[in-house]
Amino acid sequence: MPKPLSPPARTRSYGLATPHALATGAGDAVRREGGNAVDAALAAAIALTVVYPHQCGVGGDLIALVALPDGQVIAVNGSGAAPLAATPDALPGPLMPVTGPHSVTVPGVVAGWATLSELAGKLPWRQLFTQAIAYARDGVPTAPGVATALREEAGELVSDDGMRGVFFPGGEPLTAGVTLRQSALAESLAQLASDGPKAFYEGSLGAGLVARLRELGSPMTTDDLARHATETGPPLSAVFRGEEYLTAPPNSQGLHLLQALGLIERLPSDADLLGADAQLTAQVFDAITHDRETHLADPRHVAVPVGELLGSAHLDALAASILARPRPRPQAGPAPQAAASRPSGDTVAVVAADDEGYAVSLIQSLFHSFGSGILDPASGIVLHNRGSFFDLAPHSPNRLTGGRRPAHTLMPVLTRRNGTITGAHGTMGGKAQPQIHAHLALRLHAGDDPALALARPRWVIGGLGVDEPAGVASVESTVPNAAVAALRGSGYRTEILGDLDEQVGHGQLVRRTPEGHFQAATDPRSDGSATATDA
Repeated sequence: MPKPLSPPARTRSYGLATPHALATGAGDAVRREGGNAVDAALAAAIALTVVYPHQCGVGGDLIALVALPDGQVIAVNGSGAAPLAATPDALPGPLMPVTGPHSVTVPGVVAGWATLSELAGKLPWRQLFTQAIAYARDGVPTAPGVATALREEAGELVSDDGMRGVFFPGGEPLTAGVTLRQSALAESLAQLASDGPKAFYEGSLGAGLVARLRELGSPMTTDDLARHATETGPPLSAVFRGEEYLTAPPNSQGLHLLQALGLIERLPSDADLLGADAQLTAQVFDAITHDRETHLADPRHVAVPVGELLGSAHLDALAASILARPRPRPQAGPAPQAAASRPSGDTVAVVAADDEGYAVSLIQSLFHSFGSGILDPASGIVLHNRGSFFDLAPHSPNRLTGGRRPAHTLMPVLTRRNGTITGAHGTMGGKAQPQIHAHLALRLHAGDDPALALARPRWVIGGLGVDEPAGVASVESTVPNAAVAALRGSGYRTEILGDLDEQVGHGQLVRRTPEGHFQAATDPRSDGSATATDA
């Protein structure tokens, strides 16, 4: 049954953080209309498809965790599968395409929104779309992050008719502050608001997208869309320094964060990320990356040995191997640098919690910047390139197979202590998301407040995108020399970035204090904002 229109509720304590101030405003608006934290997160997530179109869209995926007042935490997997007819033999070349029609899997974000709304929302579905529709119809200032991505990706994006029509007026990319208006997308959002997810998976909206993809050579069919369903189930969890960390199970890479935290607790170190211990933590990140590349896949098709990977025997063996490696030697002279690379892991995190007991970590994505590089002109929808994370190796568990979901970088995180939710965490960062979450966990447990934890200098191993080499350390310029030397001495080529650089990801945090107040913070590497109120 449709949810009735809700009258404004009393002001409640809550926190919300997103990577764009207008999205935070959209979420805050529905909270003031009577919504809870989940409604606020959903309205913000829908708005982000308009104001942050390089990082997420209606044509993308979603994976989330939602906590309910009864103490239940549910993992919501809104990732989509490859078309049933997809095979490696049908690809145009010997490598998995990073962009283009063959990189597009079934977009799951719309169905994921609907599942979250049904599980935990209070407001009617259509009420969640109001601000996003207005943003698309009336226009918004082009965000600095969007303008940067358009400038850096222009060479590839201008080859697509839809991209040119929206983002390259007069042949030049939109610049920061110039109005970005998306009339076709406004109409599509209005159709979704009115008709629900069936408009996408069984109706004319999805049929139009399939027609466009097939024109470009994709094997996608309307039956592929109609078969899609969101998956729900229990989360994975592990305790780190007295606090339980919960995340999504495979095909999400969340389990590899739990591995990282388990390994860090096994090392005789305070895991000083900005000192000589950086080399130990980097080796932890290398170990979990190896496990991800060896095992992570769609558990509906391949057995993923979660229990073994999180088991004490495996983590003890990994920790022993790390400790047996030689300590790095100090390196003299200037740091060798890798060639600069573009930020390619494009995702948004929306996190929210309230005093009713609702909390959500919602991660949605196009994967790489502007996803597949395809914007359907009729609908205004940008399509993701999640399929690019498939492997083509014959014996890989993540091999491209029709109907199989790719291994997925999206990984929501909630934390709790003694049964009470203490935090909602989320980050963009592609392959590096477990590393970024580990950075944040260490900072928070060392006493940082959310804003300081997010603003600290960061480094990541192996980059964000599918095609970035594992042996490179991307290091912000403010990372102290001791950490840079430790990474160099361990054999990593260092790419020195600017201060507060998106290439080390950006996160969002909501934390509940022991007194029951909410603190919310957004990463200064994004264009975001955060809000927290007390009743």
